[in-house]
Amino acid sequence: MFPIAPAGVNPSAPSRLTLARGLSALHAVLLPPRCLLCGGPGQARLAALGWRGPLEICPACQAGLPRAPAWQVVAGGFDRVCCPWAYAWPVDQLVRALKFSGERSHARLFGALLVLERLALGPPWPQLLVPVPLHPRRLRERGYNQAGELARFAARVAGLPLRPHALERVRETRKQSGLGAVGRAANVAGAFRVARRAGVAGLRVALLDDVVTTGHTAAAAAVALRAAGAAQVELWAIARALRRRATHAADPQCPEL
Repeated sequence: MFPIAPAGVNPSAPSRLTLARGLSALHAVLLPPRCLLCGGPGQARLAALGWRGPLEICPACQAGLPRAPAWQVVAGGFDRVCCPWAYAWPVDQLVRALKFSGERSHARLFGALLVLERLALGPPWPQLLVPVPLHPRRLRERGYNQAGELARFAARVAGLPLRPHALERVRETRKQSGLGAVGRAANVAGAFRVARRAGVAGLRVALLDDVVTTGHTAAAAAVALRAAGAAQVELWAIARALRRRATHAADPQCPEL
């Protein structure tokens, strides 16, 4: 089903606007969408959402995306977690391309699919979407926040308000990869605050990120949202990075978070 990596996937490539990318974007507007994975016809709309694409994945490849195993638990005590896929091929390559190579069309794809997955979980529906922010220095280096791009498209598909600057990352943290669970929790403790007049009090908030491992980064952001009066906080993320299970062999290495 997934014979080769998508041509646009290159985790080591610098993020830059190219003529080829511009032509690709124009192609997506003028012509029917093509599946990023197999090259076949994509989907012009998601009937369950009443949303017209383009959705650059075919139904067969969509159904074949690797599901996160049930035993993977996300820390943080969220009111609900919508994190449907495992950080494995081809999801990992698509996320890396979004995160490091500027392939923002992947945020459009996963934003729409996340809304569809969350719809299947049933009510209550969140009232507001908030992305996990980057530290300002890292945002300057990358030029965009991949969680913000994901939230932007998800909000458009779901018809929900988006507050991209409701959360602020006030402390630059070490990379989470390579740290144990205790170290990850300590690394991000107190790293977030809610901006003045963010307007989250009394609302059901969906917090969006690209990948979670233990969930400690998202949990620290949720602490700030709850302290600001959010009635509920749920987590939406594309994928879970597989971790070692006590009675099983090691799973694939966790990504940088």
